[in-house]
Amino acid sequence: MANRFSQIKVLIWDFDGTFYKPNAALWQDVRQAEYQTIMNHTGWSKKKTVIEFEDTHKHKFGSATQVAAFLSRISIVEAAVEMENYFDRRKYVQRDEKLIALFAKLKNFRHFTLANGVIEKHKQTLAVLGINPEIFEEMVTSETVGVTKPNPKGFEYILDKTKLAPSAHLMIGDREAIDLVPAKQLGMKTCLVWSDEKSEIADATLSSVYEVSSLFLQNPQNPGM
Repeated sequence: MANRFSQIKVLIWDFDGTFYKPNAALWQDVRQAEYQTIMNHTGWSKKKTVIEFEDTHKHKFGSATQVAAFLSRISIVEAAVEMENYFDRRKYVQRDEKLIALFAKLKNFRHFTLANGVIEKHKQTLAVLGINPEIFEEMVTSETVGVTKPNPKGFEYILDKTKLAPSAHLMIGDREAIDLVPAKQLGMKTCLVWSDEKSEIADATLSSVYEVSSLFLQNPQNPGM
């Protein structure tokens, strides 16, 4: 496994469901925030909103934020910002010494986040987790590139920043279709976390995010930079 990742210099991290284990209660809060945003702009009932949301999500857009924006007739950035008013992910996380230790082990790599959300809210959540946002060379969201994953624009933005080959990047996330497929299509390596079932898509499947450093254990001299 180490040989497969020996050329990795850049780690790209999804946020929700990656830095911490996927949480059904948080996902429910996020979905309700999406519904509320749509209702704010359409005047629809909750029942109609749910029907329209599910249909559009299934047939048009893989990104729920993009669905909310489309149905609300606002930009993706506007939808992302508005949705954040209706939930607080900090309720579901706490200081994580194992995550802190992971980043200490990975200190020689370049780090980016690529996530659907709002940068300032992500920074606030990282503070609760005990992770310094300055670890990341850049935190990329729709605020940066105007679109959400699985649109490849965010991945391409990071490639333009690093000026390195796609194969020097490892995308780490908890969702194959949203996080990993677009990265793989660009030639990046991919890692699925928080999964006990081996992914047929990812280059590595890990049962927790804390194991990411194990991908490089047999290559301790990897400079990362």
